[in-house]
Amino acid sequence: MPSEHALRAEICEIARHLYERGHNAPGDGNISARISERYLLATPTACHKGRLRPEQIVKLARDGRVVDPSQRASTEIRMHLAIYDLRPDVGAIIHAHSPSTVALSVAGVSLERPVVPEAILALGAIPTVPYASPTTEDVPAIVSRYAREVDAFVLERHGPVALGKTLDEALSRLEIVEHTARITVAARAAGGATPLAEDEAARLRAIGRELSRR
Repeated sequence: MPSEHALRAEICEIARHLYERGHNAPGDGNISARISERYLLATPTACHKGRLRPEQIVKLARDGRVVDPSQRASTEIRMHLAIYDLRPDVGAIIHAHSPSTVALSVAGVSLERPVVPEAILALGAIPTVPYASPTTEDVPAIVSRYAREVDAFVLERHGPVALGKTLDEALSRLEIVEHTARITVAARAAGGATPLAEDEAARLRAIGRELSRR
């Protein structure tokens, strides 16, 4: 496992990457990573995510207690804690407000049956979690119904969430979601975005599971 110092720097780098690629407005999104069984790191609230410095990253105990009382973790930290409780295999979580993904959820278009095979091979399914008011206890409660089974999902009207063993894996999964969303938006604008047939989707899910075991 990377050192705490290295993880702090990596969280800042990913936050800057997401901001520069247009996934987030300055204060949007949140990132967390485990540093041990007892502690994790998370992005702070009310900070420009494209300009974070390592010392701004918040260290928390697994019960959500902030180690330095002068700091405040992301307002969505309860969602992150709930996912870590459900998924001991998850070492990092990234949530963004990626525009195409959010736009499709506003339009009522789900990515659960994608239009391209790569998304199914990489993620299996990308369900949309029904809307819950951001920052409230409703978010972790409803997310818990989905996070046990999938590695990426869409919060309706709020954006994608990706899980991974590492920050890099979570980032790759999040960008697959937004890339798939952009293709879907373009296809709909060009005349139609037909999801892959269910028998082909099932075949691709099986191939994806086999690839993940190698």
